[in-house]
Amino acid sequence: MNEGFLGRHTLAGERAATGEHPVILHHLPLSDKARAAAIPVGTVLKRVDVMGDEDESDTVVGAAWEPLLSTDEAAVMPVAVVDTPCDPTGENGEMSALCVVHGCVKSRLLKTGDNKVLTEVRLAQLAECGVYAN
Repeated sequence: MNEGFLGRHTLAGERAATGEHPVILHHLPLSDKARAAAIPVGTVLKRVDVMGDEDESDTVVGAAWEPLLSTDEAAVMPVAVVDTPCDPTGENGEMSALCVVHGCVKSRLLKTGDNKVLTEVRLAQLAECGVYAN
C-alpha cells in the first residue's frame, strides 16, 4: 500500500458563506450565457432550462445556472449564491461555479448579475430556497 499526498486545495479571498449556519456547497454547471464573463463572489444565481438540439428544441434536457438580473420577472427565483470567484473566460475556463445552495451568506456581498443590490422580495425568495442573508 502506498501512502502520500495526492494534492492540496486552498481557497483564498473572501467567501460568501458565513459560519452562522453550516452551508451546503455545490458546483453548479453554468449556462452558455453565464460563461461569457467572470462571476464575482456573492452573485445570486437562477436556474435555467437547457433545451434539446434541433430535433428536440422544445424539450427540456437539463438545467444550468446563470446570474439573476434585476430586470428578471418576479417569478424567476434566486436559488444559489456564488461562494468563490468564478472565471469561465480565464485560463482554466470554468464550466461550473462553487455555490451556496443552503445556509447563511453575507448580505453585504449579495448582488444581481447586473451589479444591483437585492430587493427585500428577492432576499425573501432566496430564504424560501434555503439560503439566508446575514
